[in-house]
Parts: sequence; C-alpha cells; structure tokens
Amino acid sequence: MAPDLLSRLQAKQIAIEGITSDSRNVKKNFIFFAIKGSKNDGNNYIKDILIKKPSAIITSKKNTYSKDIPIITVKDVRREYALIAYRFYKHKIDNKIAVTGTNGKTSVVFFVQFILNQLNNKCGIIGTLGNHYKGVKTNLTTPDSLHIAQLLQKFYKNKYNSVAMEASSHALDQGRLYGLNYDILALTNITHDHLDYHKNLSNYINAKLKLFTQNAKSNGINIISNDTQNYSYIKKKLELRKIRYLTFGFKQADFQIKEISHSKSRVEMQLKHESKKYTFKFNNLPKFQITNFLLAASIVSKIGYKFSNIKSLSLNVPSVPGRMELAGIKKNKAKIFIDFAHTPDALKNVLKEASQMGKGKLHVVFGCGGDRDRHKRPLMGKIASKYADIIVITDDNPRNENPETIRRQIINRSLKMIEISDRRKAIKYAISNLLANDILIIAGKGHEKYQIIKSKSLPFDDVKISKRYI
Repeated sequence: MAPDLLSRLQAKQIAIEGITSDSRNVKKNFIFFAIKGSKNDGNNYIKDILIKKPSAIITSKKNTYSKDIPIITVKDVRREYALIAYRFYKHKIDNKIAVTGTNGKTSVVFFVQFILNQLNNKCGIIGTLGNHYKGVKTNLTTPDSLHIAQLLQKFYKNKYNSVAMEASSHALDQGRLYGLNYDILALTNITHDHLDYHKNLSNYINAKLKLFTQNAKSNGINIISNDTQNYSYIKKKLELRKIRYLTFGFKQADFQIKEISHSKSRVEMQLKHESKKYTFKFNNLPKFQITNFLLAASIVSKIGYKFSNIKSLSLNVPSVPGRMELAGIKKNKAKIFIDFAHTPDALKNVLKEASQMGKGKLHVVFGCGGDRDRHKRPLMGKIASKYADIIVITDDNPRNENPETIRRQIINRSLKMIEISDRRKAIKYAISNLLANDILIIAGKGHEKYQIIKSKSLPFDDVKISKRYI
C-alpha cells in the first residue's frame, strides 16, 4: 500500500504545526488545503498566503506559484483534507456513533447522549445541538473535517467514553467524514429534502448511504429503519454492496416496536429484540419522539447495555430543544409548541401528532427557508391544509430570496391560509387567537436563536418570543 499524504510529507521532514482550508487561518508551517466551495475557491488565495510561509499547499489544480514551498496536486483535495485531519488530531474514543436521515438525527443523538450519561458512560455529541466546545465552533449540522477532528480529540483528552454525531447528506457528499470509522451507524428515514443541492432523490439517498459504504467498521453495527419511504431502494443498494444491517421499526424488524397503550399523558411502547420483549413508559412525549428514543435505546444496547437498564430511564427523558418543545400554556389551556419541522414529512408527523393532543382546533405557523429546496414548499402547504384548521404563513430564514415569493409558493392559491410576513407578528397573532384547548405548532426554526435575512443573522428565538404573548 502506498504511503498516505501525511506520511509522505513527514518523510520529507516537512514541519507541520497545523492544517486549515481557510486562507485567513494560515500560519507558518501550516498545511493549506485549497478547496473549491460553492461560493469561494481556495485556489484563488494561494498566491497571497505564500508570504505566511505555510509548510505545504494541497490543491487539485496545477500551478507554478512557488518553488520554495511544496505545492502538491492531488485528485481529491477534500478527501486528503479529511484523512490528514483525522490523523493529525489523534483520538481513541471507545464508541463512535453516527446517525443519518432526513428527520430525527438530532433527537436520536440527543437521546443517545442522555441514555449513556445516565448509565455513567460519558458521551459527547456533534450536531445541531452540540457543535460548540471550548473554541471549536461551527453552525453546520456536521462540521468540516478539521472541526470534527479537533472535537474528537478534545472529547478524548477530556475522558469521554463515547461520541454520538449527526451525519448530514452534504457532509457525506463532500467527504467530510472520509477516513472515520464508526462502531455503530443508524439511518432514521429518507424523505424529501435538500433536492436543491442533490438535484434528485437518488443522489440524495446515495449520499446518505455513503455513511454505510465508507464509514462502517468491519465488525461494526448498522441499524436501518424499515418504516421509511424508499426502504426497498435502500435495501437493494446495501445488499449490492454486501453490507449487513439490523432493521428497526413498527414492521417486522430486528428491533420491532409495538404500541401497547396511549392516553393523553402516558404512552407505553413495547420493543422486541431477539425474542425478548421490553416495555417502555413515557410521560408527555410525542409518539414520533418515542420512536427516536427507542432507536437510541437500540443503539445503546449494541454498545453492551441491557434494555432492562435502559427502559427505566424512559419516564424521565427530557424534551429535545426545539422538537415539540412546550413553550407554554394559556389560561384557557391552549398549548403552544415549538418544532424544527422544516420538511414535508416532519411537518406531517408533527401535525398528525398534535391533532391527537387536544379537543380544540389545531393552529400552525410556518414558512420555508430561502436559497433552499423550492420543491418542498407547495408540498408543505398541502400538508398544512390537510391536517391543520388555522394556518399562518410567515417568513422562516428568507436569506437572499424574495420572502414574498417563498410565501406565495407555499400558499399556492389556498384560501385556508393567512399570510403575515413578520414572524414576530405572526406568532403574536396566532397565540392571541387560540381558544380553549387549542394547539399551536410554531414550525421550522425550533432551537435556532436567529433569523437569516439577506446575509445577516438577526437574534430571533421562537420560544422566547412565544412566551411574551402567552
């Protein structure tokens, strides 16, 4: 086997004190990776950073800028960046877990951390709710390779036994996880999302499945939800690659869920695995979140913990921030929930769940993000019209798109919807119109503490704003 790039550089006695793909962060004896992104191309900065005296520059484009500093041309600069990052920032984590899927990644990772921490297994997370760790900050669901490598090393040095992380389709497509091997991998579901980036559903599914084709350990455990849409396609793809996996879901599965009882405040679910049945009891947790908890429990069981120990935790499981999070209850007993639902399937699940929670009407406030998948906007409008009684269409994160255009694409001639562009005013209007025992879902932004308008991130918290008007 040919030596990897880092070994080749070290063999030439090239000093390496750090690595980066950001030209602003280049220092003396750093390796700079010139990566072409959707907005910026690192190759445009090579000439300028030579004065900073990097130890080497890695690029996929040939150039003749310097004879003194090695400029190495490689076929796939993103892949080399990942490989070197994970070797440079070394770690030895006992259990590395990754979860992918359109919906549920954040919740499953959150529940894995909760369960393991309760069982005295120190678990860190990398994902939507946990990317900030002592100077390593990123707003991405799955950070770039360098940040992941730095986070893993920090977890290791601080004696974490396990790390659970989200794996987004963008990260998998861009090779951010290349070279990492996981002990346990899980797929929650695959539904309509991110087709602005992936162009079609096949590309999107194939990006998700890279987690299993590239990142699974030879003796690792793979868990796939067989309830998801497109399962037959997923099954065919994995079987062609001879990738073994366990199934999870309400259908016949290796981890099979069965509902036992359901009242307004208590749900009991049974999980069957290897001919044994385990009963889990939940207080005030939506059914779709119970499914996510049971997937997390299944993951933890494969680390070596007994279901009999895990199930005792289900009654006290905390709510996931921004995932059917109860913002408050009005004096007339109307309830207001905040949820991150920003895909058709997620919105459908939330509204179906909420429709069973109260005797009153179901209200929803939502919009769609700008510069993102336009195809899902009318689909989400139809879903809202089907399941909700009163619908307020407002702005989400319009970014650089015309907000009115986004709202029009959601409404699409529906007479059932009220349009209030200002999200704060939309929330105030919806809360003020709640009658006794009504339910309001404020969807789309969940845990986010900002609203992106043009290129600015402005402070905005659905939970805090809702509490002002309750």
